[in-house]
Amino acid sequence: MNHYRYQFPIDGGYSPRVEHSKLITNAFNEAKTITQAPDPMVYLATISAASVALQGGIDVELPTGKVAPVSLMSLIIAESGERKSSLENLLTKGIKSFHKESTGRFNDKVKEYSIREMLFEKRKNQIEKSFNMEDEGAVEEMVHALLEHENDAPKKPKLKSLSFEDSTVEALLSGLSEHIPNAYLGSSEGGVLLNSRLMSHTASLNAIWSGDEVTVSRKTAGSFTVEDARLTINIMTQWSALERFFKRGKDDVRGNGFLSRFLVCAPESNCGFRQSYGVEYSLEDLSVFNERLSKLLTQASELPDYTSRQIVRFSNEAKQVWIDIANDIEFKMAPEGVFEHVKDHASKLPENIARLAAIIHSFDDLPEEDISKAALLEAVDLMAYFSGEFIKVFAMQPKYKQDAENLYYWFNEQANMGVRYVKRDKLLQFGPDGTRNKKSLDLALEYLKVKEPFGEILFKKTKVIDLFPNNLYDESKLREDLLFDVVH
Repeated sequence: MNHYRYQFPIDGGYSPRVEHSKLITNAFNEAKTITQAPDPMVYLATISAASVALQGGIDVELPTGKVAPVSLMSLIIAESGERKSSLENLLTKGIKSFHKESTGRFNDKVKEYSIREMLFEKRKNQIEKSFNMEDEGAVEEMVHALLEHENDAPKKPKLKSLSFEDSTVEALLSGLSEHIPNAYLGSSEGGVLLNSRLMSHTASLNAIWSGDEVTVSRKTAGSFTVEDARLTINIMTQWSALERFFKRGKDDVRGNGFLSRFLVCAPESNCGFRQSYGVEYSLEDLSVFNERLSKLLTQASELPDYTSRQIVRFSNEAKQVWIDIANDIEFKMAPEGVFEHVKDHASKLPENIARLAAIIHSFDDLPEEDISKAALLEAVDLMAYFSGEFIKVFAMQPKYKQDAENLYYWFNEQANMGVRYVKRDKLLQFGPDGTRNKKSLDLALEYLKVKEPFGEILFKKTKVIDLFPNNLYDESKLREDLLFDVVH
């Protein structure tokens, strides 16, 4: 029996909300008012932007002692017309402006670097020509002179942060290796991203999410390693693009844990219910939010060592709550548990909760105090909603359970039409799809018998199912029902 004081909510009644961070809340409210997009879609886009801004500056220490990134992977599924592009533009202006300014400064430094590199090579040639190669003593002097000159080699500039909308895996990994490995991969036209070559290498994205090293072996240009990288992914896409991705995907995106890392939402459409009132909406809170995004990215870019991020920890009270919830999630992975068929997803929930709690706790002002119980519980409620969405979109029940569920509804239809007794063999002809072979029918009935008891009797060597086993046996009704050659 589950005895944890704090448990992971599973009833689906939780709506996304953020109260601990005023900047996130206010930005959400304005973006929602302007776009009239579904709440979960707005929240997930807002949280994803906050993740981009914070991932370069903080890590989170789980109560287990593991230090993890705060990077998130997000998937928003919404059809055309849901204003995905408008939402993305409103909530990532600070990120885009930082990247634009950073790229401008980088390009200037590249020009300077090219000049200094040219002068460096010229000076090197002068050193080589100034010594007599036939004189052994002079050769040794030249070696020392060249080594000393090498110490003055110009350093190749690095981008402080990276942003990708469509990329090859080679370009992404190479960029993370050559520059400060703090990146954002996002698109409101996620079909393009899902169709890119990058999505054929999801194992590398998994490793980066976990903060692990990725080694790339190349035949011609040499190998390199991506270390301690941070990558937030936010994909906004339509159902059709997602289905194409699954059909063409070379990677087993469920089996290798790629999908399990995502926060997912597929909200009901607001199309048809949005009204325009001809007024200009305030952008004040969104401006403050985007300024905060830019400031956090700037602070991360100014770290003397990009690995020296601030570690955010849980308070003692919050630690115990997190441990209870992590254990409860494990409990719910058992047979008949809500996570029985999504263990991959459930196994990532405790860490995603910790990452989200750190973001909510830290976004408004990088704090000195630890993550509070209140911030953690807010993250838990949010994650419960996104978990429910993941299950709705991706969970696949075993066939016998789905068949049993279909059979249950079919039995109810028969009962509503006044039928009490059904020949078992007739299910093979007229029962619901999936139960019209003996093996599937036997498995479905065996499972259904435990959940929704029904009776089984033998009448003149004919196996019959009694839909009302608690009622008195009624032979006249039995004969009447069995007279029908076709089940109505």
